[in-house]
Amino acid sequence: MKKPVALLLIVLLAAAAAVGVFFIVQQQKPTTTTLPDVSVSYHTTTTNEATTAPSTTAATTTTEPTTEPPVTEETVIDLDNLTLIDLLPLSLMGGDWDVKHCQGIAVDPAHNHVYYSYTSVLVKCDLDGNILGTVSGFTGHLGDLALDEDGYLYATYYPTGRAGFYIVMFNTRKITKTDISWKNTNVARSVFLKDVYADYRYDVNGNGKFDGGNDGADHRFGCTGIDGLCFGPSLQKKGRGKKLLTAAYIIAGNAKRTDNDYQVLLQYDVDGWWDEYGKATPGQGEKAHRSGPKQAKGKYFVYTGNTYYGVQTMTYFDELNVWILNTYKMVKSSFEPFYIFAVDGDLKPVRKQLKGQPKGVEGDVLTLYQAGDYDKKHDIYGWRTSFGTKGFDYAGSGLFYVVYPYKTWFGTQTAVAYLHIWDSGADGPFKLAADVGTDYVVGKIKRQ
Repeated sequence: MKKPVALLLIVLLAAAAAVGVFFIVQQQKPTTTTLPDVSVSYHTTTTNEATTAPSTTAATTTTEPTTEPPVTEETVIDLDNLTLIDLLPLSLMGGDWDVKHCQGIAVDPAHNHVYYSYTSVLVKCDLDGNILGTVSGFTGHLGDLALDEDGYLYATYYPTGRAGFYIVMFNTRKITKTDISWKNTNVARSVFLKDVYADYRYDVNGNGKFDGGNDGADHRFGCTGIDGLCFGPSLQKKGRGKKLLTAAYIIAGNAKRTDNDYQVLLQYDVDGWWDEYGKATPGQGEKAHRSGPKQAKGKYFVYTGNTYYGVQTMTYFDELNVWILNTYKMVKSSFEPFYIFAVDGDLKPVRKQLKGQPKGVEGDVLTLYQAGDYDKKHDIYGWRTSFGTKGFDYAGSGLFYVVYPYKTWFGTQTAVAYLHIWDSGADGPFKLAADVGTDYVVGKIKRQ
């Protein structure tokens, strides 16, 4: 072999060896995984010692030489001080589906479950993102979700053509496989809401016929259906008593009307609904059943100004006793452009004349929680940022999962629910939990 060739070969071998050593060293370095654009931190304590042993004696023996690479910092979990923010995942994944979008979620940390409403399919996952079951085939609009303490899941629903407005109940224990038919009454049953349909069909202009559509002259209070849903105590009892199912109206976005500036909330006691009222859910072109309670236990009004499609999602925040309402943008330019509102559960509703309604039309009006920005002209508090219109739910101890919808490369829809904490500042009521870490004390939330 000629000397130049041999010399070149030696150089190449040496270079290869150096590259191999570099990658070995890199693989030995500790790595961390974080969400994009956020730094992840937890409730932890740190030490600069090379090792931390469980006993006091071992922990104080630090003079022995070691051949292990020096460790500059080691994270030690204090099991006695773990809180919910330490134990919950920072994000949840709900699969990807050929649907319009995610419409609501319900989180069940106690059983390691989360449920997603994708308008035409219900998805059950564990908190690691594994799909445990689906109920599919809905031909109408499956809306927001709410979970009760007995393992029944509730969703707002209306068939195409709005032949009725319903609550669909799911027996979550029966959702154990994918593609369960929505017509399987062992898994899903629907209950008709007479109050909602009566307001939807109400002859506002008195011409003796139904003028429908979002811009139609009819629809009392602007009602065109229901969407937002959650469980919470009676709005008459300041956070006390059993939890009632609370449903919010879809309000037509119409800037020309003066009678559509309230959000409308109905409360129901759902005990016995499954057996007493539950029927197969009606679909497009099917005869819509009318099996349901005569009326709600309570009907309440929240003055916010007219928002597109009313309340999209909502949840009840136990520790603060407030109801958080997520809406699309404000319709009328005379109102401040708020997206989120909070109802103060510590203040009982006041019976009064409803603005924009004929004289003598009264309702139980709720008071908004005094946080966020203030619309002095209309005496309305709210936030200008949009969070959770595609799904959000309260997880306990001041923590919320808020959905960020995404479209995949294949055109399907998915939803990532990120863990947030409550922050009632003017910039918005939520902050990413990953951005907060030890600065947040769970369970010690002060009322303004």
